[in-house]
Amino acid sequence: MKKLILFLFLATFIYKLEAQVSKGDEYFNTYQFDLAKDFYEKALGTLKTQEERAQVNYKLGYCYKMLGDSDKAEMYFGAAVKNYVKGVIKPDVLLFYADALRMNGKYEDAIEVYKQYLQISPNDHRATSGLESCKIVPQWLNRPTRYKVNNVARFNTANLDFSPAWATKDFRVIYFTTSREGTKGSRNNYKTGQKFTDIFEISQDRKGAWSEPIPLVGEINSEEDEGACVVSMKGSEMYFTRCKAGKTVDEPCKIFYVAKKGNAWDVPTIVTIQGFSNYEVGYPALSPDDKILYFSAEAPDGYGGMDIYMAYRINNSPNNYGRPINLGPIVNTPGDEVFPTVRHDGTLYFSSDGHKGMGGLDIYKTIRDEKGNIIGIENMKYPINSSFDDFEIIFEGKEERGYFSSNRKGGKGSDDIYSFVLPPLVITLNGMVRDTTDIDKIVMVKDAKITLLNDAGIVAELKSSETGTFKYQLEPNQNYKVKAEVNKDYFSNSVIFTTKNIEYDTVINVVINLAKIPRIIVLPNIEYDYDKATLRPQSMVALDELVKTLNDNPNLVIELRAHTDFRGNDDYNMRLSQARAQSCVDYLISKGIKPDRLVAKGFGESMPRVVTKEISKEFPFLKEGDVLTEDFIVKLKDNSKIEIAHQLNRRTEFSVLSTDYGITPEQKKAEEEKQQKQIKQGGAVIKDSDSKDF
Repeated sequence: MKKLILFLFLATFIYKLEAQVSKGDEYFNTYQFDLAKDFYEKALGTLKTQEERAQVNYKLGYCYKMLGDSDKAEMYFGAAVKNYVKGVIKPDVLLFYADALRMNGKYEDAIEVYKQYLQISPNDHRATSGLESCKIVPQWLNRPTRYKVNNVARFNTANLDFSPAWATKDFRVIYFTTSREGTKGSRNNYKTGQKFTDIFEISQDRKGAWSEPIPLVGEINSEEDEGACVVSMKGSEMYFTRCKAGKTVDEPCKIFYVAKKGNAWDVPTIVTIQGFSNYEVGYPALSPDDKILYFSAEAPDGYGGMDIYMAYRINNSPNNYGRPINLGPIVNTPGDEVFPTVRHDGTLYFSSDGHKGMGGLDIYKTIRDEKGNIIGIENMKYPINSSFDDFEIIFEGKEERGYFSSNRKGGKGSDDIYSFVLPPLVITLNGMVRDTTDIDKIVMVKDAKITLLNDAGIVAELKSSETGTFKYQLEPNQNYKVKAEVNKDYFSNSVIFTTKNIEYDTVINVVINLAKIPRIIVLPNIEYDYDKATLRPQSMVALDELVKTLNDNPNLVIELRAHTDFRGNDDYNMRLSQARAQSCVDYLISKGIKPDRLVAKGFGESMPRVVTKEISKEFPFLKEGDVLTEDFIVKLKDNSKIEIAHQLNRRTEFSVLSTDYGITPEQKKAEEEKQQKQIKQGGAVIKDSDSKDF
């Protein structure tokens, strides 16, 4: 008798376990994941075979994947992988497990699982995209964008709060979707486990304080799911998504139109979208002129999952649109593209789990060419995006601030609304002016005149401080030139740099070296073909530096001076040196230097080189003050030393003949008065700019 009772007990127990799994399957197959998971979890601990555990763990992982709980999805998919038996569950368990690891920020672990899955399904776009994402996302985390993101406590509860939309032109009223207490739907949505959502509104006073959220007044909210709305520019029309779902009802979501009647919203009507009457559509968005409706839909002719479409309004009818146009493979993927929004300038933003991203849904912006064609997309990166779902972004007009939705960790509920703002880009110029006349005794230059220019002209005029420094706050996306000058006894000098393509706060350090104008300056590396006056290419580099010096010092008149060694007769050397000096002048003229600022003069062998301290350091057999005459060179006897001496004598120099070219007496007087004025300084910059001494 006892054995019979035990047998009946076991049979009843096994029957109940089988019933639990069967009931879970019933709800799972009708997408009621919140109910299905409860039955699976009750049965899981008593399952005996590896196959049964693998199947139920897989389905539990999928339930939590659809419910947005990535931690539990990871746990159950991981357990399913451990119990994996070929043919019992689909190999996409590896894909879903890798996706859950990625959503939880475990990128290295996810990479290994994606690789395992790609051995089975090498052409699966979802896995290749996920694998590439895991490799680039750590770089985004280490180098976040400048956006500042905050959870807006006033908007959020422990329930679902998402999909913000502007309701007024002054950006003081926001509509959003919520499942909080106070919604009309008294029952739970068995897909999400939360109450059916309604649309609420929240308003901001002039001091920036937000009111208590309240349901929309009128006929929009119902016992069903309402959400993901957009309001027309006039504020008198609205489109929103409505979904019917329950234990026995699972109709495709549709877009509804509603007009404002006084201060309340009238009775909504369904929007006619050609060819989509039997398909799920939602997430409406409007172009700035309200003539184009964007939406997401899951249809057989798409790229997989939800795709984004656009449709033009017919005859200005607010609920009748032409045949939709799929936005194509640049935007749409085999994954889901949802929550489109359009900024004031027509830029389309959307969320996707099919492109390279951080995990879950990421927010992207489209890039268009001059004709308006979409030519690419850009991930908004961290911290706008996270490893969780980030979606439905709105901007406050032209400003780089607004709101978006996310279910990232650290919020008040599963979906919360976050604010974002992009602080001004701080680009600071830190400058220093030095006197390098004596390279062994460099000193800082006080009261140097600093002129900052961009492509439009002079931006600012500053003076260097007691320590030779200056600062200025720069603008992004500009080409700059900063010039320093002291007086007519000094060469002026300049440095060019750009702030284009700078994305982060940066300091640009600039050192400008000035030097007193000496009597004669040797031009380095000026070389000619043998027995010719033709400049070699390397000579032009040194002459280009001279072009810069002449442009920085537009009041100079200079003499180009060429010398030969003593080999050859005097007349020949004189003619050759004159021709070489003229070659230099001709080159400078070809670069835009005015001919009347240049004089060519050849000296032949008549002025042998005098050894300087610098030459003596480079060639120790020569002493400072030695004159490289023919007698001196012959006495060297060593052929290599003789050739060095000849090379030193073969040189091209320039001397300054005048420092007031083009300056009238009146201009001289005005400049003197101007330099007496105190010039206000600014401050800021971006990257290091190398400056060269002439």
